[in-house]
Amino acid sequence: MLDVIIIGGGILGVTTARLLSRFNLDTLVLEKGADLGEGASKANSAVLAAGFHPRGGSLKGISCVRGNAMYPQICKELGVEIAYPGSLFVAFHREGEEMIREKYKKGLKNNVPDMEILSGSESRALEPGLSDRVTMALYARTTGIIELFSLLLRTAQSAEKNGVHFAFDEEVQEIIEHENHFEVVTGRRSLNARYVVNTAGGMAMAVESGVRPQDLIIKPRCGQFLVFDRQGKDGIRHVLYQAQETDEKGCLLAPSTEGNIIAGPTSQDVPDYKNVETTDWGIHHIEKTAKKILPDLDMGKVITSFAGVRANIKNVVKEEKDFIIRRSVPRMVSALGIKNPGMTAAPYLCQMILDLLIEDGLCTAPNPDYCPVLDLPKPFLKQTENIQKKWYEQDHRYGNLVCRCEGITEGDILRVLREPLPPKNMNGLKKRLRTTMGRCQGSFCTPRILEILSREWSVPPEKIMKEAPGSPFVKGRVK
Repeated sequence: MLDVIIIGGGILGVTTARLLSRFNLDTLVLEKGADLGEGASKANSAVLAAGFHPRGGSLKGISCVRGNAMYPQICKELGVEIAYPGSLFVAFHREGEEMIREKYKKGLKNNVPDMEILSGSESRALEPGLSDRVTMALYARTTGIIELFSLLLRTAQSAEKNGVHFAFDEEVQEIIEHENHFEVVTGRRSLNARYVVNTAGGMAMAVESGVRPQDLIIKPRCGQFLVFDRQGKDGIRHVLYQAQETDEKGCLLAPSTEGNIIAGPTSQDVPDYKNVETTDWGIHHIEKTAKKILPDLDMGKVITSFAGVRANIKNVVKEEKDFIIRRSVPRMVSALGIKNPGMTAAPYLCQMILDLLIEDGLCTAPNPDYCPVLDLPKPFLKQTENIQKKWYEQDHRYGNLVCRCEGITEGDILRVLREPLPPKNMNGLKKRLRTTMGRCQGSFCTPRILEILSREWSVPPEKIMKEAPGSPFVKGRVK
């Protein structure tokens, strides 16, 4: 009998797991994918929203502001890179200026600190590349950027270090409510737990429907992104939004902690959560919107594109939509309709989940071995010269450069394979070390990485997957 089963290994699931690891509990995270964050969590802009977009006084707005404020301490404990460049929400016409005033009012209702309305010239003084057509901007200093994959992984690794267990490739098929516990049935086994946390993202409504009638219609909505090469001094200084016109949706431009620029997303209804294709339409749409904000943006520096699908509530009017954290039945809590800015809001939303579990009697005896700090090393080439010498003396493979774009050595790959919650495929390694994420997008390093993984995992290269089963890099052998 487990104490808690958490369904879903995205940002809400792993953050809840880390909170629960403070207590003396037997907790298990079930993830249907082969790795953490394989749903909406891995496909967003990595922006910590200030909180002026959501409706004033809504849970989405309040949790966004409070979650944002919690991240500096979280990132300090986990060693995750975070920065606060601030954002400019720009307008090009009178209607846009009115939208800025409305955003400012929403921000005040959500208690967003350090906001200011600027003129077009004041905005261009902060961000010189802005269009001359910009007439006004809302400047929000608490808009941040974060190292997304490190946040996901290190949150989970911290939970694992403090006693939480993780199981991958286990999709929940059924939940059966008994008098004093739940029976959670996966494709592999049947598990029993006193409490259940449902953070299954797009499938959360289907999971909850096993214990109560379905009252929400949640459908997938796809967003496409473009990623630009590292910009150096030519990069943007702030996260840039615009007062959108009728067909422009909510595209933004954001610097990343690694020095890239991310542009997007689009917003389209799709039939399935597996529909994560990028399209010509999406790429041209992002280009049109981005160049409206930054006319001199060099589209020749785009190195890749990607798409993600988020959960969108359909049977509630837009003006009344909100994040939903609720007690599905006693001792089971569900998170429903959590989309952007769900990552920003996660620390606060997960505290709400914990509070509901405690109200229902969850034992909060402290974990005597709990430690909030996770100390994992950075890649070899980011270490000091003295540490590099020490590591190289211990293992000469730290001198074998594999990924030139990101500066990753064979020693780094071997170290990550030995860390808690190691990768199981190429994308898992990509999340942990940024291999294949640079300018060449894996053109040079992929064969060498396959060779290393094949050797370490004792499998032929054609058995190594990109992500899910059925996605091999190598089709077969010619001789």
